[in-house]
Amino acid sequence: MSADSPIIKKELREYVDILGYSESELLKKNREETKKLGPISIMQVGAAQGAFLSILCKCGKFKNCLEVGVFTGYSSLCISSAIENDSRLTVIDNNNEYLDIAKKYWKLANVVEKINVIKKDALEALSELKSNSDKQFDFAFIDADKANYVEYYDLILPLMSRGGILCIDNTLWKGRVYDLDNQTDSTKAIRSLNQKIKNDKRVEHSILTIYDGMTICYIK
Repeated sequence: MSADSPIIKKELREYVDILGYSESELLKKNREETKKLGPISIMQVGAAQGAFLSILCKCGKFKNCLEVGVFTGYSSLCISSAIENDSRLTVIDNNNEYLDIAKKYWKLANVVEKINVIKKDALEALSELKSNSDKQFDFAFIDADKANYVEYYDLILPLMSRGGILCIDNTLWKGRVYDLDNQTDSTKAIRSLNQKIKNDKRVEHSILTIYDGMTICYIK
């Protein structure tokens, strides 16, 4: 996130980076390697968000987790390291280059056995999971292409068990969501999702002003 973000001021961001979370050496190495990819590294989940996901998963003791959008594996490291050995994390991504980086770190973290990789387009993969009525997730995390956020939400919610938790990244989108002059497809999609969740009686939700915004939904 840039220093002039309207979501978090530079001084606050620096303070949080110093005192706001603890980051393992392995996570730091993953972040450093991701930075070498160049500007696209901005896609990586924030360290404070990773710490939040880890604590949430430890508290929730989730057994069947889902992640849509892996990138280089930072958030999946946080989730898979936090869940018990008999729990499972299903991840969906179709980018071989980034998945190879993620797999390297999963191996180093000894969490490979907990992770099931679906290497497909996310909409296709979620549609197939939806057709399997036996598949129920008690935790899910969405951090993929923003233009399809509404579709991901609609496909994932029926896959969630009652009392489950769904987290969605980038829901404040660097302030673009409240800049009415911004009419890009991604911004409009996130606006639509935020409004949809607000009106959805199936969930209780809160938008957290952490990093680039993260929405947490409780499935009723």
